[in-house]
Amino acid sequence: MLFSPLSAVQADTGNSRDNGRAQISCSQLDQEVGDKGAQWFRRSLMAERCHAFQAVALRLGMGSLRTFLFEHRIDDGQEQERIQFLDGPAETIEHKGHSPGLWWTKRSNGSAHLASIDDTVEQLQDYYDFRLIARDVVAGRKAVVLDVTPRDDQRFPHRLWLDIASGLPLRQQLLNTQGQAVDTVQIVRIDSLVRSNDTLYLREPDSAAIPEAGWQPDWLPQGFYRQPATLDVTLNGASLEREIYSDGLATLSLFAGPIKDNTALREGVHQLGNFRAAARHLQHDGQSWQVIAVGAMPANVLTRVVSQVHLQKGEAGRNSGQADSSETSP
Repeated sequence: MLFSPLSAVQADTGNSRDNGRAQISCSQLDQEVGDKGAQWFRRSLMAERCHAFQAVALRLGMGSLRTFLFEHRIDDGQEQERIQFLDGPAETIEHKGHSPGLWWTKRSNGSAHLASIDDTVEQLQDYYDFRLIARDVVAGRKAVVLDVTPRDDQRFPHRLWLDIASGLPLRQQLLNTQGQAVDTVQIVRIDSLVRSNDTLYLREPDSAAIPEAGWQPDWLPQGFYRQPATLDVTLNGASLEREIYSDGLATLSLFAGPIKDNTALREGVHQLGNFRAAARHLQHDGQSWQVIAVGAMPANVLTRVVSQVHLQKGEAGRNSGQADSSETSP
């Protein structure tokens, strides 16, 4: 969804490919959505791809508040996004092709592919219920309120306020198991809203070019698939390897690497901003290693993931080189 750490970026199954590029037709926004929650969710995924706009938004969670200017542009079928934070440390993020996160799922033969909007909604309905619960007004615009409720205890609920006119998400909340909002992203003003009738072209990276770490989790919640991500990162000053997994809505980052100096995260469960982290220390190839799972997920799920990461003998050398010098977020 809009502003999420890992957006569900899709190609439409009903469209073709041009020179290998996945396409999406914005004309599908003219289709009737009815009163089914899943249909409104599908419309919102397409709406945030097919509208150019500027918005002032805020993010509130765990005692922190940040405001930012968000701009989404469409030029000759190519998307561009720009996020400029208006308070706190000066920071501007720009990228082309919508969000850098691509949600991948697996075909029946086990190969990874870029999920379509229909793939995404169908997959998520295996693990979440979608239900319209109310109507409201957000940023002066009429909205429907959509509850996205997990069918198991391995994910958190979400609540979305979707603009009736455009389908865009105007407010998004991550809820805890008690139904309390722990993270809120809300548009407070939206300007220059224009729907595109273009065919959009999506960037699909080469799955063969994405390196794999020398370790893998032996357990993940059902429906989570590995995502494209930079393998070598720096977290809290430590050089680690990272893999990212997602079910199309929830995201889990998994880090592993040798402990050096005093950079290790203490064992146990921690709160890192709006995320939780579970850390485990273990001995591997004569070295002390740390394994960290980070995500907006229940603590017991993160703990179970790190407890079942298997390190193969002799794989520690993968972290002996110089990692990316920039800090990374989950």
